[in-house]
Amino acid sequence: MTYLEFLALFLGCPLLVLALALHDRLRRADLLILALLAILALAYTAPWDNLLVAQGVWTYQKSGILAVIGRVPLEEYVFYLSQVGVSGLWTFSLLTRSRRQ
Repeated sequence: MTYLEFLALFLGCPLLVLALALHDRLRRADLLILALLAILALAYTAPWDNLLVAQGVWTYQKSGILAVIGRVPLEEYVFYLSQVGVSGLWTFSLLTRSRRQ
């Protein structure tokens, strides 16, 4: 299984389900918050991961990835964004549920 396939299965599917379930409850401000959190996640995580790869703390198989940005696989950046999406949408689902009760 490639890294992209792993992400599609374990983050893409939950992200899609949550997005479909919440599409009528999310406001523009909610989406803006998620976008800002995703940018922050990239800003603080990308340099750290690049440093870890440069120091040899972790490696990856070049045959299982699409591309490298800096020293980190493209899929790792997709992971950052997807994780923010899943956790953010899950949080919004809990918040909107409590608003309706």
